[in-house]
Amino acid sequence: MGLAAALALLAPSAAAALEMAASEQPQKAARVVEIRVSGDAAALSRVRMTARELLLRLDVQPNVKAIDEPPTTSAEPTPLVIAYVDLRSSAAPSIQIEDGQTHEELTARHLTDLTSLETAVEAVLHVLYLAVESTLQVDAESPRPGPAPPAKKPAPPAATRVEPSHFGFDVGPLLRLSSLGGERIVPGGGVALEPRADFGRAQASLLVSAVFHGTSELIFQQGEAEVRPLQIRVVPTFDWLLSRDVSGCLGFGAGLDSLMVTPVQAPEVGRVAGSQSALDPIMTALIGARVPVSSRVFLAAQASLDLDLAPTRFVVQQGTMARPILELPRVRGGFTLALSFTAAGERRFTKPELEP
Repeated sequence: MGLAAALALLAPSAAAALEMAASEQPQKAARVVEIRVSGDAAALSRVRMTARELLLRLDVQPNVKAIDEPPTTSAEPTPLVIAYVDLRSSAAPSIQIEDGQTHEELTARHLTDLTSLETAVEAVLHVLYLAVESTLQVDAESPRPGPAPPAKKPAPPAATRVEPSHFGFDVGPLLRLSSLGGERIVPGGGVALEPRADFGRAQASLLVSAVFHGTSELIFQQGEAEVRPLQIRVVPTFDWLLSRDVSGCLGFGAGLDSLMVTPVQAPEVGRVAGSQSALDPIMTALIGARVPVSSRVFLAAQASLDLDLAPTRFVVQQGTMARPILELPRVRGGFTLALSFTAAGERRFTKPELEP
């Protein structure tokens, strides 16, 4: 009877001691990742969906919460890592990752130049994916046996971000309609070369073009000659991206108009001179727009206004009298349609839906 009484008195103390020892055992981290999001409801929903898709590949369950929700209680499993994601600005998101048990910071990233909420979420969660994968590898190689503090985990490899070039080179064919005054509109074809530098939404370039036009007839008393223009332009231009699909273009430069005259038939009375050419210096201004056709191909439409500094006159000599048959106006208009290809460097237009 005395022995039974003693055991009855010692049983509660032994139970309490066992309970205390159990509580002092370190809690093993579960395969759970806690993600706390700073942002609106759309950001929270996007993180939940993307985190589940990514982390389930590692057999890890995401626990996504808003930043202002109550902290994790002791009754909940200890997460492998805790990530704090800031999506208040989708163009410049950030993520900070700490160990779930020691709360030691593992890594922190601040990303820039992202174009949408979807790309921002994918970027930060890929950083989290690398950190979780690294944590699981470290745990598999050196498991934590007891209450001793864990060894410092190596930070996951930094996500390398390729900086885009700020220069490009465009080349392509073009069609141009040029005025020789009155109803004389001559079409022509040529090529354009355009090196450029990009400064965010602004682009500065140097448009160099050469266009060989069709002929225009000069007729006098059954006599006939043909005049054919050759135009060369060098025009510094400035573009501004109005949207992801349209950029406006302004330019002001100089050039030369070479006018080649070839006799075809002599007049009834008199004779024709041989082939001749004239060279007119030109100042030119243009305005237009560009739109993308595919990833590296774009279409440009530009209207131009040329100022001829020394306009050429074509005349017929009758005795001592010179009768003009074509006088080029000092101010002439033109229209250009060009299909250009970005042969090197950064593209003019960057659209996620276009093929790279």
